[in-house]
Amino acid sequence: MLGVWAGDRVMHYLVAGVLKPDSEEKLIALRDQWNEHLSQPNRKIALFGLLRDKEGRRAGYLAMIEAESFDDAENFLRQSPLYQEDLYDRVEVAEFTPEVGKLD
Repeated sequence: MLGVWAGDRVMHYLVAGVLKPDSEEKLIALRDQWNEHLSQPNRKIALFGLLRDKEGRRAGYLAMIEAESFDDAENFLRQSPLYQEDLYDRVEVAEFTPEVGKLD
């Protein structure tokens, strides 16, 4: 997927998950599946990163992805091994429309 366009702009979606407390051990066990999920050849991740709490502990993940639709972005989340193993306390998928700056 080289770019998903709606009119004259690429469609970006925020996909975020806040981890449940004490999920660290399960995260380590899912490391390989997680890396595989993030390296899907048909998915363009514009931005991805770790969320940390005040103490610097892993709190969740946030991704900005290019997707054809809201459903496509939600599917990316549902395919995540962390989602499938119920490690998220809460998740959010939202279309992102930049107003200042730009994502390449």
